[in-house]
Amino acid sequence: MQQTRKGQQGVAAIEFALVFTVLLTICLAIVSFGMLMWTQQKVSHIAGDSTRVALQYSINGEADYAEKACLHAKTMVAADFILEGLLDPENPDADKVFCDASAVACAWALNDPTQKCLQLIMTVTVDGLPLVNMVQAVGKMFSNKTGGWIPTELSATSVIKITDLSGA
Repeated sequence: MQQTRKGQQGVAAIEFALVFTVLLTICLAIVSFGMLMWTQQKVSHIAGDSTRVALQYSINGEADYAEKACLHAKTMVAADFILEGLLDPENPDADKVFCDASAVACAWALNDPTQKCLQLIMTVTVDGLPLVNMVQAVGKMFSNKTGGWIPTELSATSVIKITDLSGA
């Protein structure tokens, strides 16, 4: 009986280490995916808010409302404590945040050329975000083909009807 107990010493510590490692990895993966979802929500919010800014500028009669909407989007990204690291103030070409605002036909008024809409597409490359490397590492543990379920980009699209009330 005494010999069996001596052979079992340290087994609980090894089992704890194995189980704890797996649980910690799962917890970090959950937090990482939550962070990606939170970041997606932020990108969607910034895109929607920026189109509302474009609407305000168009109501005031300013013609460069699309450029000002993208400038507002970049300003909001720079003010965000998670997304700010994706902008490179010294080299804007190296930014990982892209904004494309363009005039499109309004879906509800295709036969009415007087209706103008603005479509703002905001895309964020997620490399460099905190904890994203953890998601990629955990994904590679389970599969070598992570391209379909681990995002490399997050994007949001917002469309708004442009109104010019400056002459009213």
